[in-house]
Amino acid sequence: MSADGVQGVGTAMPAAATKGRVHMMAMTRKIRFALMGIYLVPLLVIAYLFVQYVYPLFEATGQEEMALGISAVLTFAVVLSVLGMALISRSATESVETLKDINVRMDDLLSTTRRFEETRHLDILIDSIAKSSKDMLNAEASSLLLYDEDGNLRFEYVEGPASQFLKGKVLKLGEGITGWAAQEKRPVIINDVQADPRFAKQFDKDSGFVTRSILCVPLTFAGRDLGVIEVINKRAGAFTAEDKEALMSLAEHASAGIFRNRNYEEMKSDFVQVLDILVTAMDNHTPEKKGHARRVAQYSVKVAKDLGLTEDEVRKVYFGALLHDIGILKFDLIEYQDKDKFKLHPSVGADMIKHISQWKDVALVIRDHHERYDGSGYPGRLAGTDISLGGRIVALAEAFDVMTSPHSYKPPVGYNETIEEIRSLAGYQFDPKLVEIFLKSFKREDLAEAA
Repeated sequence: MSADGVQGVGTAMPAAATKGRVHMMAMTRKIRFALMGIYLVPLLVIAYLFVQYVYPLFEATGQEEMALGISAVLTFAVVLSVLGMALISRSATESVETLKDINVRMDDLLSTTRRFEETRHLDILIDSIAKSSKDMLNAEASSLLLYDEDGNLRFEYVEGPASQFLKGKVLKLGEGITGWAAQEKRPVIINDVQADPRFAKQFDKDSGFVTRSILCVPLTFAGRDLGVIEVINKRAGAFTAEDKEALMSLAEHASAGIFRNRNYEEMKSDFVQVLDILVTAMDNHTPEKKGHARRVAQYSVKVAKDLGLTEDEVRKVYFGALLHDIGILKFDLIEYQDKDKFKLHPSVGADMIKHISQWKDVALVIRDHHERYDGSGYPGRLAGTDISLGGRIVALAEAFDVMTSPHSYKPPVGYNETIEEIRSLAGYQFDPKLVEIFLKSFKREDLAEAA
């Protein structure tokens, strides 16, 4: 499945689930022993008293026949008691089995909702919700529909035979049983859809799929309507009230996950817009460096990937490279010409960023991008691996851009001359390992176009 580790219900159960089943088996044994104690012990006591005291008393008075009659009655009572015990034991066993099924379903539900909380990508989350609902209720198909911008329900994910046909299709509010559940904002079970006038037969006709029964539950969170989840054609029997309760529980957690992921994606989109505004502001603030931040980010990401960094580490390098000169926005044009003040821009930029939750982990990259491997850089005169890896990467990428770009405070030099200068500065200005990787992987065609 996905990198997030999302799997379908029915995979490896957590340790808590195994403990729950062991506990249930132990409880079953205790119930059976308790029933045996309730019925057998009194009967054994009665039998003992009869043989030891009652029968000898009748025998001594010559009333053996009466004793035998009483014995027959007691025997019949014992038989009835044993039969009653057997029936009660059977009923208790069935109840325990029901509890077992509920326990397994709850374990599956807890395991599933835990994955909902851990998933950070909306498309993967929707996939997981649809599959989990289908597997949990042992159904042939399931769909998850979300409201689009026009207020219609769109099939975002379909699990089952009609998936290729239904994916992306739109259902108007109030249309069909699913649209009715959304409009009325309440769950619905229909175990014979063909007899229900609300059933939208056209979908079956167009897809070739035959819908027999359906269970729909609206998705809502914090008073907001998000969509509907539907489960179709239970494989064994009809949908029950217990199925509805289970799907409602799953829908509650699914709604929270969808809401959270949508907010997260919207927030990421907002940050992308803000980032573009900031980079454009830097371009306009220092026109001689127009496009510099984007080119440095492009070179930095290449080095980071060639180095084999993780996706999260590459992300950190990317944002650090885009924002490496953000501190310059704090200076006016006169201050920009002051070398002593200019040398403060890495630490000023880091201070600007470190309190922003989405970017706080790139503050060190910004702070360190003018440090030198031999310790002669600024603002902290850090050396070697005391300089953050991201800072060392951006330092190399920035120097490459400054030397090769026509938009720079220095006249550009040729590609070959730039490569030779970087080679000569390995161990002095740049991390020698990064220089080695850079020289192996960079080609002339990797030069970014000037803005």
